[in-house]
Amino acid sequence: MRRVLALASLVAFMPTANAQDKAKSDFSHNAEFRSRYFYTQNPGASKRTQGNESGIENRFKLGTSFRANEKFSATLTLLHASNMGQTSTETQGDFGTATGGQEENFLSVNEAYGTWNFSDDWNFKFGRQNFQIGDGYVMGVNDWEQQPFAFEGAVGNWEAEFGRFQLFAFKYREMGSLTGTAAATNSASADPEHNAYGVNFDLKTMPEMLKTVNVHVIKDNADAIDAATGTTVGGTQGQDTLRYGANVGLNFSIVDLKLWYAANSGDYKQIATGGAKTELDAKQHMYQAEVGVNLEGFMGSRVWFQYHQDSGDDNNADREAGTYDAYFYERHANAGMMDLFSWGNLTYMQLGWTGKPMDSTTVGLSYTRFQLTEASATSAGFTAGRMGGRLNTTGTATKDELGDEIDLWAEHNYDGGLATVLRFGYFMPGDRFDGITPAANDEIMQVMVEGKLTF
Repeated sequence: MRRVLALASLVAFMPTANAQDKAKSDFSHNAEFRSRYFYTQNPGASKRTQGNESGIENRFKLGTSFRANEKFSATLTLLHASNMGQTSTETQGDFGTATGGQEENFLSVNEAYGTWNFSDDWNFKFGRQNFQIGDGYVMGVNDWEQQPFAFEGAVGNWEAEFGRFQLFAFKYREMGSLTGTAAATNSASADPEHNAYGVNFDLKTMPEMLKTVNVHVIKDNADAIDAATGTTVGGTQGQDTLRYGANVGLNFSIVDLKLWYAANSGDYKQIATGGAKTELDAKQHMYQAEVGVNLEGFMGSRVWFQYHQDSGDDNNADREAGTYDAYFYERHANAGMMDLFSWGNLTYMQLGWTGKPMDSTTVGLSYTRFQLTEASATSAGFTAGRMGGRLNTTGTATKDELGDEIDLWAEHNYDGGLATVLRFGYFMPGDRFDGITPAANDEIMQVMVEGKLTF
């Protein structure tokens, strides 16, 4: 903690140092303060144990860039995220979950990387950094959450006239070296770690009707270790998988069309305590399509329909891992604004509308119907939603209807960098939650008020 506070103090005094010697280097700063109030009525969707939850989240983010010259620069992003009201043990999780581990009043480093500009077209980043593929359908910043995703490694960028190529290598986790018996029976490696290597391409020069083209390929390798020794990002299993996908956006007059596809193939490697090893074939996919109609003459309106489906695993005994692993995607931007469900054995349809009654005000309304892709499969999405941790995770195994969600929101931007958001959500559980104990078939209501100041 002392080192973190010392680092923050150093950053605070850097502008003074910069004023003394402008010729050598440049410093620039940006910051954001965000506060949110959540109120959730009946978060467990239970008639027997009705209640409510409320809480306030605060986040302060400070970014600083250090530019030594035209070739070299560095970026540092500090983050303080907390729930208002410190507990007696000084630890508590994100609001709305049954368990957690977020330490209160703690300042962390979200980004710390250096940039080397080889030329006007080439640059190289090394260190801890945010990284996004396309619109975040596989890897995203996830900035809506209290803790944005950050990856440690290297990214090479080549900006050509026709497009942008990115080569990246990230180390997700270093589990530490194992020797002797532990290395022989508990792990596939004496130095278990989790790494990913990939290429990402965005097309820039396109015909008028083609608005977006993104293609990516990721090689993901993790050494399997048992639960007694440690865990990988995916739990107690290692993996040797290949991820690939594409995102395309088209525009035909007032109609726009967006298409997404992502897949994961290869092997998951499991090691039980004592050294017994098994392998599972990864056969996972996700596809999504959205069509929108833009009515600029009517308050700048857009009406859209979206269909999403990702794979589930309906047979746990066939040595196949079929439930889609959503990786590091933008969670809040998908599967409803109440954050009850996450991708993984999830299918949904969404109908929505947005408009601008004033230049500084945006309003929206959406309706989403959720169901499990495979009713008998274990669902990651069923249980992993940030606000959905109180829902009964068992459900009726023969039923696939998860429920319906209605979201209504309004955002207003003020002069001076202040923006406010008011959102109302209403969820009506489906037949998946009928006939279980405790019953979870009552409605959930959620209200969120946010104020964000950027400077």
